[in-house]
Amino acid sequence: MPQSALLADKRVKLFITHGGLASTMEVAYSGKPALVVPLFSDQFHNGMMLSRHKGAITYDKYELANPTKLIANVRQILETPSFLENAELLAKVLHNQPIQPKQLLLSHMEFAAKFPNLKSLVPENNFNNLIAFYYLDAYLVILGFSIYIIYLLSKLLKFRIFKMKKD
Repeated sequence: MPQSALLADKRVKLFITHGGLASTMEVAYSGKPALVVPLFSDQFHNGMMLSRHKGAITYDKYELANPTKLIANVRQILETPSFLENAELLAKVLHNQPIQPKQLLLSHMEFAAKFPNLKSLVPENNFNNLIAFYYLDAYLVILGFSIYIIYLLSKLLKFRIFKMKKD
């Protein structure tokens, strides 16, 4: 069953998700409260975005072994009307944007197609040389500093060993 169809069902009162981009967008557009359990990558950011709108709780994956805390969070979402209200408000905002995301994307694509060689559409980083593109100069400074620190530590260690042998 498609997830968006499941979220459209009125019987769904809470959505538990890992916070992937597709799930985050679908739950945001559906107006359902969510419990987000991010696992890695952008999922933490997505979960925090939903939590910031106060229509979701972001739950730590390491707390899944604690059933008491998990049940408390599920109950909090289900029993606090503001979670549903905030989730529905977010959905209304998304559905009533002045420029729909699809239209905005198409407008940008048409602009890029009309002006395919426009230099201002190419990121400035594409024009950097190899050293600047890969930040090799910064790595060289860090490497030099690290070698210098290791050199100083080795001299200090030799001095201490020499002093201990002398005593």
